[in-house]
This record gives sequence, structure tokens and C-alpha cells, in this order.
Amino acid sequence: MNRREREPDSTAPWLSIIIPTLNEAEHLPALLEYLQSSIKPTEVEIIISDGGSQDGTKKIVLQHNHQLVYSLPPRSRQLNDGAKLARGRHLWFIHADTFPPQDWQVHLQAATHQLSPSCFSIVFEQQERSWWLRRYAAGSKFNLMAFRFGDQSLIVSASLFQRSGGYNEEMYLMEGHILARRLKKLAGGFYLLPANVTTSARRYFRYGVIYTQLVFVLIFCLHYFRISPSRLLKLYSRAFKSS
Repeated sequence: MNRREREPDSTAPWLSIIIPTLNEAEHLPALLEYLQSSIKPTEVEIIISDGGSQDGTKKIVLQHNHQLVYSLPPRSRQLNDGAKLARGRHLWFIHADTFPPQDWQVHLQAATHQLSPSCFSIVFEQQERSWWLRRYAAGSKFNLMAFRFGDQSLIVSASLFQRSGGYNEEMYLMEGHILARRLKKLAGGFYLLPANVTTSARRYFRYGVIYTQLVFVLIFCLHYFRISPSRLLKLYSRAFKSS
């Protein structure tokens, strides 16, 4: 992210949507169709930063005629590579398995007037199946940085993103949380939008809601005990090892 700050461009879109992908052919088409149904290409651009998908994700992007960045994991690098291509005055980072509210553009435009980095709170798909999952989603409605993670999406001005240095590419996990804290410090505040994104609960239901959340809490705590990113990744990979 060590690039010279861009000169103002009156022809630039007001928003660049940056979506990191890795084998997201199952979820990406629905999100792209949902987003592009309500945007004008001159006002909003969509950039997909792919980390080496083998399932047809890249073909889907090209079929939808969006910009495709060939990147490498971790996701933090993919997000930075997408941001390097972006022309928008504001950047919105959102995961491929996350759906914004129907009036998402209204909320994002309001966020740009707050002059602070912003995100949504979350609800999970099929969260009615789990009391614990509903409690976790409810926690995201508190405007506390302990609850700020990448699955809530992030909107930030391109200039502030550049000043922050972008995502830490040494981080394999928690990259969204770490950047959100840095942005809040730089901007002097962080705004929680009064709406929800809906995100996939596939990992929770595959491995168990309580087990999955305990793993995430453990990783969160170990990060603040300064355990190295590589050791956190080993713990994550072991905890969610495919059966």
C-alpha cells in the first residue's frame, strides 16, 4: 500500500466494491446479481480479488463483466490488491457469502457523510436454529471494537485507507478487526450503521455453533497475547480440519 495518494478525479465512481474470493462459485453469483441490479457502472464499480479459485469463481466474474484481480492468499493480501485497482472515492470491502440490506446504497452514502469508517451489524442465515448464534449476532449491534470483524463489511474513504497502510498482509486471521481498530484511531471514530448484513453460518453448522465460537474467542484472545499469526493459523487449521 506504499503508493502516492491519488489526485482527485471527478470522473471516478463514488464507490468501489471489493470482494475477496477463494472457491466461492456457490455464493458469488447471487451476490453479484443482487449488487449489480441496483447500481450504475459509472457510479459504482465491482472488483473481485481472487486467491486462486479452482471451482469456476473466475469464470463467473468474467461472465458478469466485472474487474478481476489475480491475487494470492491470505485474504488480507487479496483485499489490498483489490484496493490498488479501485478508482472509487470510497472503498467497500464485503465477503462473497454476505448479503447487504436492500437499501445498502442509502446506508453507505450516509456513512460517507459521517467522515468515519463504518460497518453494518450482522445476522446469520438460519440463525433461528441456534440461540447462541442469535446472541453472537446481537453482540455485533454494540458499538464496541471487540465486535468489529470483516464479515460485517467495511466502508472507508480511499484516502483514509491509504493513510492506514491497508490490511496487514502478515495476518491470516482477524485482518478486518485489526484494520478497523487502526482506522478508528486515525479517524477519531468508527460508525456502526443502523442496518444488518446477512452472512453465511456454514462453518457454525458444520462444526457446531458453540465449538466454532469458542475457537474464534480463543484466537481473538491469543492475538492480544501476541501469539504469532502463523501459530494462530495452525490453531485455526487444526480446529477446522476437514473430516
